[in-house]
Amino acid sequence: MPHRIVLSGGGTGGHVYPALAVAEQLKKRSDVEAIIYIGVQGHLEERLAKQNGIDFVGLKVIGLPRKIEGKLFSFPWHFSRAILQVLKTMNTFKPTVVLGTGGYAAAPALTAALLKRTPIVLHEPDSHPGLVNKVYARQAKIISLGMAAAANTFRQLNKKAKIIVNGNPVAERFLHLPDRQKACEILGLNPNLPVVLVTGGSQGAQAINEAVYKILPQITSNDYKTPFQIVHQTGDKNWQDMEEKLDSHLRNHPLYKPRKYFDDLAIAYAACDLAVCRSGAMTIAELAVTGTPAIFIPYPFAASNHQTFNAQFVASLNAAKVIMQDQLSGQSLLQNIEAPLTDGSQLSQMREHMLALGEPQAAKKLTEQLLSLSH
Repeated sequence: MPHRIVLSGGGTGGHVYPALAVAEQLKKRSDVEAIIYIGVQGHLEERLAKQNGIDFVGLKVIGLPRKIEGKLFSFPWHFSRAILQVLKTMNTFKPTVVLGTGGYAAAPALTAALLKRTPIVLHEPDSHPGLVNKVYARQAKIISLGMAAAANTFRQLNKKAKIIVNGNPVAERFLHLPDRQKACEILGLNPNLPVVLVTGGSQGAQAINEAVYKILPQITSNDYKTPFQIVHQTGDKNWQDMEEKLDSHLRNHPLYKPRKYFDDLAIAYAACDLAVCRSGAMTIAELAVTGTPAIFIPYPFAASNHQTFNAQFVASLNAAKVIMQDQLSGQSLLQNIEAPLTDGSQLSQMREHMLALGEPQAAKKLTEQLLSLSH
C-alpha cells in the first residue's frame, strides 16, 4: 500500500527542521505517494516547507495562552475551526500516518488524526518535553526522542508506546560537509587561523551581538596575541543595528565577517573550530553531527527553560561550555573563546565528545519507524 504522510509541527526551527529532514528521506522512496505539511499560516513552517517543495496547508490557529487573557476565551473557537479544516484536508488526502514534531501548530493535525483513527508518531527534540507532545503522548504508538533526558517523562505518560532515542534528524547537507579549505574560501577566511562561528539563530540574538561587539576592538588590534576570525550571523532583526555600530575599520577587518543570514549553515560549520550560539535542540543536533565544539548562551525565555536544560546536558558530556545570559559580557565571552582555542587538547576533546553525541542516522531511523505504522 502506498504511503501518504502528514507532517506537522512549528513555531520554531526546532519543531520544523526534524520534519523537513524526514521529508528529505521520504522523497527518496518509491512507496511514498504523497507528503503534505500542516502548520500555521504565515509562520516559519510555511516558508520552509514551500522552499523544500512540500505542499503546505496553512491554519489560522493560536497557541493556548498560559495565563488568563482575552485570547484564552477565543482559543476554543480558533482550535475547533483548525481541526475542522484539517479534517476536511484529511478526507481528501487520506493520510496513512501523521508525524507531529511539537509546537502548537501540530495540535490540530494530531487531534484530527485521532478522530480519523490514523496512527500518530511524535518526535520530541528537546531534553525537556513541550506541552503539545506531552498532551498527545498517551495516544502515540511511537515516541521518538532527540535527547535521552526526555525519556522518563514519556514513560510515565505512556507505558505501551515505543519510546526510541533516535537523536534529532538533520538535513543530509550537514552529514557531507565541504572540506575546510573550500569552506574558508567561500566565506573569505584565512584557513591558517582559527574560526569562531557566532550565531543567535535566523532571528539573531541581541545579547550575543552586543557581547561580540564589545570584544571586536581587542581582537582586531595589532597587539592581540592569539588572533582568530569571527564569522557572525547577526540575524535579520539585528543586522541594521550592528551595521550602524561598526566603523569602517571593523566593517572591513579581515578577522571579522558579519552577515545577516546563512543560506547554508553547513558551510560555516565546515570552516569553524568553535561555535558561540543558543542551545536549541536542532542547533545541538547540527553541532553534534559536524563535531563542532560550542559555547552555549541559552535563550533565557525559552518555554519551560528548555534551552538551559539542553545546554547543561551537553556541557555535562564535556562537549560544550555554558554562559548564562545574565553573566554574559565581552570579557566572559572572550575568556571562554580563548581557553579552548589556545589549548589544542581541550578543543580536541570537546570535538570528540560532541561527535559522540551525534546521531547521523536519526532521519533514516525515524522515517523507517514512521512508515512501519503507515497503513
